Amino acid sequence: MRPPVSSFSTFLAVSSCPRHHITRSAHIHRLASSLHPPSRQNFVHGRQKVGYCSKNPYDVLGLKTEATPADIKKAYFALARKFHPDTNPDKNARDKFVEIQDAYDTLKDDKKRAAYDKYGAASQQPGFDPDAFARGGFGGFNAGGFPGAGGFSAGGFSFEDLSSVFGSGRGSGGPQPDLFEQLFGNFSGQPGPGPRAPTRGADLETSVNVSFLEACKGTSKTVTVQPITNCGTCSGSGLKQGAKRVSCKSCGGTGSRTFVSNGFHLASTCNTCHGYGSTIPRNSECSSCGGMGKIRVKKAVQVDVPAGVENGMTLRINSAGDAPITGKGTTGDLLVRVNVASSKNFVRQGSNLYHEARIPFHTALLGGRVRVPTLDGEVQVRVPTGTQQGEEMVLKGRGVRSVYGGASGDLFVSFSMVLPRSLTKRQRELLQAYVDDIEGRQKETPQSSPERPDNKLNDRETDNGTDSFIPPSPSGGRVSRTWNKIRELIGF
Repeated sequence: MRPPVSSFSTFLAVSSCPRHHITRSAHIHRLASSLHPPSRQNFVHGRQKVGYCSKNPYDVLGLKTEATPADIKKAYFALARKFHPDTNPDKNARDKFVEIQDAYDTLKDDKKRAAYDKYGAASQQPGFDPDAFARGGFGGFNAGGFPGAGGFSAGGFSFEDLSSVFGSGRGSGGPQPDLFEQLFGNFSGQPGPGPRAPTRGADLETSVNVSFLEACKGTSKTVTVQPITNCGTCSGSGLKQGAKRVSCKSCGGTGSRTFVSNGFHLASTCNTCHGYGSTIPRNSECSSCGGMGKIRVKKAVQVDVPAGVENGMTLRINSAGDAPITGKGTTGDLLVRVNVASSKNFVRQGSNLYHEARIPFHTALLGGRVRVPTLDGEVQVRVPTGTQQGEEMVLKGRGVRSVYGGASGDLFVSFSMVLPRSLTKRQRELLQAYVDDIEGRQKETPQSSPERPDNKLNDRETDNGTDSFIPPSPSGGRVSRTWNKIRELIGF
């Protein structure tokens, strides 16, 4: 199966060997065929000429390790004359002459020769410090190679730094196989086909809208997503029925390619088979997935929204996300963000609900009953006599059940008094009589009251007695009779 989204390969130092040619390169390849076609910018190759011999200088000059300085000089002059570019027309003569010169430079110097005899090709690395190397580890390289034991570094590239960015990389922590391990394998240093460890599919994200009542009581919704899943036609193999994968020609079926740079073996994931060691011929690719083994399918997922969920909360549905892009592993999850609509009747704070009940002024004065909405429908509550503006009553257990468990909250009902904008003549007379009784004034008749045109009050000004309103005592006397008339008028 061909990984369909991306692969990332680079080199790993494995061991030291002075008998191979110099190839110092780095290769970074990102495959995203569904989004970006391959271009020259996807491949980065670097190659530099170095001024020291990575091959065994004794082998280059055809000498044994016990050769004398005279033997070394004799062999050098003989080979130099043979491969000098001015006299040898062979196009490879120049490179061979450089190798001969580098080998001679190493062996003619007693210190360099002694270091090579003791430490091998590592002694030819730039910045090599024999004293530091003798203390152990790779600490002998002060520049360009292995700075301390802090991880492989080549031209500024550090596996340890990359591992710290992507995740564990087998050494820096991480509770699950991470992106670093998914891309590089298990970092065992042993080349081999196929992914090194199981990988995990990506999580998908979506959202669902619910009403205020649904959020408080709980509900079930259906969302549509398009996760990556195994192709149903080929069962994830990427092959036509009866077809088989063939060994990768680039890596010989190993899944990795090995190079030698500066005396060190470097292994990289094969960029042809992406570590599998085998490929799918074009005529053997599954027609449904194009040899990828994975496809996106539209899928309906049921989301159980628990009672008490709040706006912005995220619900996790296990194994409803993407399948792993490469290899076998667990499927990702589906993350569903819940958007809760606002309510016209309630304001929610945690598990408690708040409602404002508007009542007429006479109900506030005389008491009565009013219908109040709750999550389970309207209920009738008793308004005490003399209820003031903004006073609250608490309906225990009429709030929202907590999504984390426990008892339901409460419903707080605050009363807001509604004053009439106009009064009938009879209502005005009764209310005025009440005010007169409270203030202890005699009822005035039109015949006995002197006319004062300049001081005559308009209709609006005659209704200002409520500014000094004091609830009466419903006991005997003139006040009690007026109070009863008001109750009869209103209907109590």
